[in-house]
Amino acid sequence: MKIWTSFTAAILLGACSAEAPLRDSKASDAKISEVAAKPLAEYEGLYEYENDTTLIIVAGPERELLYADINGARYPLRPESKDVFLNTGDIPVEFVRDTKGQIIGYREGPSAEADPKIFKLIDAEGKLPATIWTVRPEEQTGSYQYQAPTEEENGLSVRALEEGSELRVNLSDLTEAIYAGQYPNTHSVLLYDKGDLVFEEYFYEHHQDKPHQLRSATKTLKALLIGIAIDKGYIPSAETPILTYFDDYDLENMDPRKQAITVGDLLSMSSGLDCNDWDGDSPGNESKMIYSEDWVKFGLDLPMQNEPGKVGYYCSANSAILGRLVEKASNQPLRDFADENLFQPLGFGAYEWDFRPDRSNINNYTQAWLRSRDFLKIGVLIAQNGEWKGQQIVSSEWVKALEAEQSRIGDTPYGYLFWKRYVNFDGQEIQTPQLSGNGGQKVVLLNEGETILVLTAGNYNQSSETNDILINYIFPAIDLKRE
Repeated sequence: MKIWTSFTAAILLGACSAEAPLRDSKASDAKISEVAAKPLAEYEGLYEYENDTTLIIVAGPERELLYADINGARYPLRPESKDVFLNTGDIPVEFVRDTKGQIIGYREGPSAEADPKIFKLIDAEGKLPATIWTVRPEEQTGSYQYQAPTEEENGLSVRALEEGSELRVNLSDLTEAIYAGQYPNTHSVLLYDKGDLVFEEYFYEHHQDKPHQLRSATKTLKALLIGIAIDKGYIPSAETPILTYFDDYDLENMDPRKQAITVGDLLSMSSGLDCNDWDGDSPGNESKMIYSEDWVKFGLDLPMQNEPGKVGYYCSANSAILGRLVEKASNQPLRDFADENLFQPLGFGAYEWDFRPDRSNINNYTQAWLRSRDFLKIGVLIAQNGEWKGQQIVSSEWVKALEAEQSRIGDTPYGYLFWKRYVNFDGQEIQTPQLSGNGGQKVVLLNEGETILVLTAGNYNQSSETNDILINYIFPAIDLKRE
């Protein structure tokens, strides 16, 4: 099927292909100047979208670019020509006018395509407030003044950084840089150091109690839940063949290699299924999966490309299968299992997790939404070998397996739905193992988890600023353990 759905393409890339090389989607200065003269307000409003949902078109800061707001995520639309904008995949989004010249909707893909669907304008007054582009919180006036994080019941311990310390100075400088627009669309920055939360700041409309979408960082939550299910005896081990849990499916492309796929093969992205989200021609690419009625069956139906456990390819179908596997093994919805065995024990606040691996969930893509503090707790749990406040949430053996190199995705070592990245700094490779999701959703464990950086952001399908922040503000201020 030929897919022209530009906004849907942005969603699926954001949810799953978070780890593929991302393009810089900034418009050229000439195009920005051209579009700045256009009355962008006429495009704003609430529009129809796929699967009986809606999206909001909003003019960006300084009213220079348009953005499509889908489920709280905003995707830039670069000006191309009159009434035509390009998404980050260079797919045209053309606004349609009536005989009086009024905007009545938009269509996607080349206008020459036969009978392209028009998504209608529902409400021209259905706009977002201009304050969504205000980076500095209302209470922050003048130059930034560091404030220690506040303690929260059943939460992380907190500590104030010493006045004049290099880390406090650098984090204050980072905050000022964000205020100045150097790291646009950064939503939160948290730093945990030597057992305490020492820094916590939020930007734009984000705040401590607001859950943030995690995109592919959700995958690491599933890896932890698999470990808990093994600890509880619902799943024998990582070596358990997966098809024993899916005998209710009449599967296609069966062969002995498929029957040999284990839980660990899915977790390490080395299932052997012909599935690669970084290759648009792959039969298992997520752009094909999201239009299927059952994403789990879609993945299990794929032909085999390799022997299980031999070659790693980033494949979101593996993750969908694992989520359903937890449900089948525990006889509970994934959200309920997570709430009982992970979220409540860690004292989570507000969160969302709608795990429906089918076409009806195309806009949210089964991702979890967590508060930044709770996102950090996942990193602390891993750093503490599965223990939280004296309670062993998941076995230390499982956490060690999660962090160990189980395969390689491209040139990068990969654990159990967990990235083992590194950054070149001062002539050495500094290990930066992490949870990672498109748009800049990061939990980065430094110094074997002694220091943990949390970032949330809205730079979907664009390059992450994480390494720049690490190199310029974090690494110089902590005593790095070097190999």
